[in-house]
This record gives sequence, C-alpha cells and structure tokens, in this order.
Amino acid sequence: MRKFYRVAVLIAMTAMAGLSFAGVASAAEDCAHRFGSHQQVRDGGGLQDWSVTDLKESGDVAPGFPVAGQLWEATATVTAISGTSTPVIPNFNAKTGGSSYPVLWQVASPQGISAATLAQGQTSTGKIYFDVTGGDPKAVTYTAGGAKPLMWCCSEAMMAMPTDECTCCADMKEPCPCCAGMM
Repeated sequence: MRKFYRVAVLIAMTAMAGLSFAGVASAAEDCAHRFGSHQQVRDGGGLQDWSVTDLKESGDVAPGFPVAGQLWEATATVTAISGTSTPVIPNFNAKTGGSSYPVLWQVASPQGISAATLAQGQTSTGKIYFDVTGGDPKAVTYTAGGAKPLMWCCSEAMMAMPTDECTCCADMKEPCPCCAGMM
C-alpha cells in the first residue's frame, strides 16, 4: 500500500509540474502581437483571422515588378471565421522604426497569398512581399480602417524597434511585458 501511495504522489507531482510549465509557455505564446499570433478583423459581413510569420529577406523573384531595393517576404495566413471573407492584401505594410513599405500586392507570384474570397471555414496561406529601400523592417501591420492596425512585431530581432512604433506597447516606458524575456 505504501508503494502505491508513493507512486500516486509521484504521478500527481509530475502532472502538476507539467501544468505549471504549460502555463508559463502558453503565457509567452499568448502575446497578441508576436509573429505567429492570431488576430481578427471584420470584413464586411464576415470575420477574418490573420497570422503573419517569418519576416525576412526574400530570395524569390518579383515577376513583372522592378524592385528598387531588397525584396522582403513574410508568410500570411487568413481564415474566414464567419461568413464569406475577401482578403484585402493591400492593407499590409512592413515597418521599421520610421519607415513603412507597402505590400507588393500586384506581384503575381505562385507563392503569394490569394486574394480570392473565402467561404466560412476556408483558409489561404502564402507569401506577402515588400520592396525595402531603407532600413530592415521590424514589423508587419494590417490596417483595416479600425482604430489600431493589427501588428506582428515581437521576436528577438524585432525588439530593436522603439516601443512607440508598436500599437500594443505605445504607452509603455519599457518593452512589452509579453516580449520582455526575448531581449
């Protein structure tokens, strides 16, 4: 009986430790504006869920578009949460501490995200491109006419951006608490 009790206590302690670590990990992953986070925006009668990841210099070609600087890319995913939804690709910008680079929505690339209307539950994933003629971008924004744009900005490289450029951190004197451990 004593052996059973020890095993039961050990199992309970292991389960509690696992839950504690899971809570810490999910708190770090729940940052509303971290690359990879899901953010929602209304589109007419529908609701879209967007996620942006992997902002980096691109090795792709921009067919039919004369790039003036360095081509950058990010991967965007959109899901129609409710109703039909049309992704508005021109709403994206890449941002540095002081410059903004509009998305090259007119680039017809096989890797690019489709702007085709999605039925409820459908998802589209692809690249979005930016012609960067100055400093390296640190964030990607999506402006849909609301008070604040959606923004993805937090990773080790992105924390070099001033906090007043981050819509989630603009009123803070210190870096965003959900990104503080990333510096």
